[in-house]
Amino acid sequence: MTEVPGGGADERSEPPEGSFSPPVDYAAVFRAAPDGILIVDEGGIVRDVNPQVEQLLGYSRAELLGRPVERLVPPDARAGHSAKREGFMEGPSARPMGVGLELRALRKDGLQLPVEVSLRPYSNSLGRFVITVVRDVSERNRLRRLGAGTIQAVEEERRRIARELHDDSAQRLAALLLRLRLLEKLEDPGERDRVIRQVQNELSDAVEGLGRISRGLRPPALADVGLDAAIRSHLRPYVGPHSLDLTLELEPVGSLLGEDAQLSVYRVIQEAVSNVARHAEASRVRVAMRREGEEIVAEIEDDGRGFDPEKAFLDGAGLGLLGMDERARLAGGRLMIRSRTERGTRVELRLPIEESAGSEASEQEGRAHG
Repeated sequence: MTEVPGGGADERSEPPEGSFSPPVDYAAVFRAAPDGILIVDEGGIVRDVNPQVEQLLGYSRAELLGRPVERLVPPDARAGHSAKREGFMEGPSARPMGVGLELRALRKDGLQLPVEVSLRPYSNSLGRFVITVVRDVSERNRLRRLGAGTIQAVEEERRRIARELHDDSAQRLAALLLRLRLLEKLEDPGERDRVIRQVQNELSDAVEGLGRISRGLRPPALADVGLDAAIRSHLRPYVGPHSLDLTLELEPVGSLLGEDAQLSVYRVIQEAVSNVARHAEASRVRVAMRREGEEIVAEIEDDGRGFDPEKAFLDGAGLGLLGMDERARLAGGRLMIRSRTERGTRVELRLPIEESAGSEASEQEGRAHG
C-alpha cells in the first residue's frame, strides 16, 4: 500500500516465526469497511473518505476532499467542534467522541443524522492525521425509542380503557343499580313499566359501550366480515365529526393475507386516518387497498399540510409513525411515506401475499364457482 494521507504507510510488523500472516490489502479494507471513515489532517481538512461516507452523508468523494471537516457538522455546533478538534490534536489518543452525547452529522440534503464517532490519531511522513470512524445510529435510536414508546403506549392504552370503563360503563351500571332499587318500591304499574323501559335502553347503551372498548382492543369484524368491510366500518364515523371527504377504494383482498398481516393493514390505516383527522388539516382523504402482483398494497392519501417524514423519523417521529413502520416490518412488508409541505401526504403499505392464505382463498373461490 502506498503512502498517502488517506491510507497511511504500510507499517505492518514482522509476524512471529512459524506463524502464518496472509497479505492484507489495506486500501481494500478501507473501502469495504461497513462504517464511514474519514481521514482528516491536523488543520481539519478532509484528505480521504471511503464509499460508506458518500452513501451515509450524500456527498461524493470529490465534494469532500480538500474541504473542512466542519462542513459535515451542523451550523450551531461548528464552533464547538473546531475547538474540540484542535484540543484533540494537542493531545491525540484513540477514543470515542462525545461519550454520553448524541452527535449529529450534517448530510448534503440538510438533514441531521444521529451518529457515533470514534477518533484515532495517525502520523506518517506527510504529517499528522485523525482517522475518524462515523457510524449511523438512527436505526438503533429508532429501536430504543420504539421500545420506550411501546411501554408508554401500553400505559396510555390502559389509562384510556380505565377512563372509558369508569366514565361510561361503570357510571351507567351504577345508574342502573339505582333504578332497579327504585323499581322495587314502585307500586304504580305504569310507572314501573316506564322505569323498566329506561333500564332496558340504558342496558343497551352499556352493552354498546363495552362493545366499543372491545372493538378498540381487537376488531372482531376482521374475522366476522373481512378486512375491507372492517375498514369501512371503522372509517364511517370520520365522515361526519371531522368533515372529511372520504373516498374508499377497497378490494376484497384480505383473504390473501394471514390474520396478523390483516391486523397490520387495519391498524396502519386506522393510525394514518387518525393522524389526518388530528394533524393534517385536510379536506379530502383517499383510502385504497388492492392486489399488485404478489403484494397487497394499502394507500392513504390526503391533501393536508404535509410534513418532512425523514426528519420526523430521525427526530423521534412520535409513537404513531414508529408503530406503523414496526407493524409493517413485523408483517414482512414495508411502509413508505411521501409528503411535502402544503402538498399532502401519501402513506403506502406493501405486504407480501401469504402462500397459505392465497391457496386457501383460491380453494374457496374454486368451490364457489363449482
